[in-house]
Amino acid sequence: MTKPNYVCASLSEEDRNRIFKAIMQRSRDGLFVTDHTGKVVMINQATEEMCEIKSSQVIGRNVKDLVRMGMWNHAVALRVINEKKIISRVQTIHNKKKILTTGIPIFDSTGRLRFVLTNDRDVSTLSCLFETLELQEPLETPLRFELSEYSKAADEMEGIIVHSAVMANVLNKALRTARYDIPLVFTGESGVGKSMIARLVHRISSRRDQPFVDLNCGAIAENLLESELFGHEKGAFTGASLKGKKGIVECADNGTLFLDEIGEIPLNLQVKLLKFIESREIRRVGGTSSKKINVRIITATNRNLEEMVKMRSFRGDLFFRLNVVPIKIPALRERREEIKPLALMFLNRFNKEFNTRKTLSKTVLETLIHYDFPGNVRELENMVKRLIAISEGDLIRVKHLPQALRSDFADKQVFGEDAMTDYQQTVAAFEKQIILEAVRKHGSQRKAAQALGLNQSTLSRKINR
Repeated sequence: MTKPNYVCASLSEEDRNRIFKAIMQRSRDGLFVTDHTGKVVMINQATEEMCEIKSSQVIGRNVKDLVRMGMWNHAVALRVINEKKIISRVQTIHNKKKILTTGIPIFDSTGRLRFVLTNDRDVSTLSCLFETLELQEPLETPLRFELSEYSKAADEMEGIIVHSAVMANVLNKALRTARYDIPLVFTGESGVGKSMIARLVHRISSRRDQPFVDLNCGAIAENLLESELFGHEKGAFTGASLKGKKGIVECADNGTLFLDEIGEIPLNLQVKLLKFIESREIRRVGGTSSKKINVRIITATNRNLEEMVKMRSFRGDLFFRLNVVPIKIPALRERREEIKPLALMFLNRFNKEFNTRKTLSKTVLETLIHYDFPGNVRELENMVKRLIAISEGDLIRVKHLPQALRSDFADKQVFGEDAMTDYQQTVAAFEKQIILEAVRKHGSQRKAAQALGLNQSTLSRKINR
């Protein structure tokens, strides 16, 4: 059997099988294979976790049956079988996750379809953005490139919640400009997520496989900032490295240089930064020769650079060089609809990290939504972490909140609702567990409904809710 040209000729069949097994077991993307009739013949662990199913539930079953069971609202594999070509689209599975699915036909030597390999990637965090950009249609549209690029950033999107039009517009602008090698300036209060979105832009850009190097300009002493940026030769100044040192600009060569708090750079260094932007050459402190550097520059600030230009504390020529595409990230209080999903995301993250099973009462979530969060997303993240640490039981109540939040919103009547909220949440959680277990055990909504003594329509409504 001839080895394909993308496999090393010296690789044995045993090693190829070993590598294939590792890919199926360890890939973070969901992978499953059907035969030409739609029967599932192979499934990996990532698919089990993503879709909350067991391999025993699907191996040997036809995808048509899985669609009838409600596990998928559209089976890409079936379309690939019918159309015999690669097909991608976003679909929603039974647990409400949005999955970017690509089905790939596998033909034999005679051109006959034998199998379909389906690759799934969880892009739930991008769902609001997809809806905003109207990408719910099949991906054989001119927008296919954009969605395929967004999917590459799914890991970076893990900490970004998009449940508001204003935030969707921010991401829309950032992602659309990511492919163009031009400077961006992110503005907004501290803690809104400027560095996170900068990393996302890098992950989408053509420089994604090159370094992303960041520097907080306000965190470095003024007398060391030039050396930190451009590096230094050995013995260039007292305390300098005996071997010399690369600066972060040089470390970012061919990649992305992210300068946070750009407004904190002193005027004398602004001149040198401007010179680098214009010439694309650096000279280390104490050096005599220059070196060409190719980087994309992204900056961020919580200050008003235009006002600083007027006050002559920031150079106008540097400002116009950097401010090609300004993107303002709104404060968390300007997108309150994202407070609850952010809080739940942090709760889930820290529950996994600390091996806890904490939940937030409805009243706590309402209180958080009405709080202004001067520290923005960073403050909310730290608050959730603190609540997990200080609450004695599994339910986080209003009494566990900082005094500032309680006095800002809650009153005695609201406190009194905690008991009813606890009861309702406990009942709802128990009902959800029973229903999901019944569906998993019996394999279909119809059989699960019979086992639970419910009408199938009633069970379907409960699952959707």
